[in-house]
Amino acid sequence: MENKELSRIRELLEFLVKKEISKELEDLSKKEKDIYFLTGEVGQVEIRKRLKVSADTVSNTWKKLEEKGLLKRAGKSYEKVI
Repeated sequence: MENKELSRIRELLEFLVKKEISKELEDLSKKEKDIYFLTGEVGQVEIRKRLKVSADTVSNTWKKLEEKGLLKRAGKSYEKVI
């Protein structure tokens, strides 16, 4: 029973977090959104190639998205919060 309740709490928290993330994404430029959606799927080099942006652009965008609570640090890279 307890696992079921914890699972439901997790579901509700994920729903709320996703809703807030959606709001934050609305304020981003297309390039920032593209970087966000590729983060965790491919590495920085591939993001740079696909979007034709510099390493600084990716790094600075990652830092900005971390400050907004959309990404979290994962070693030398970043990953989505949820």
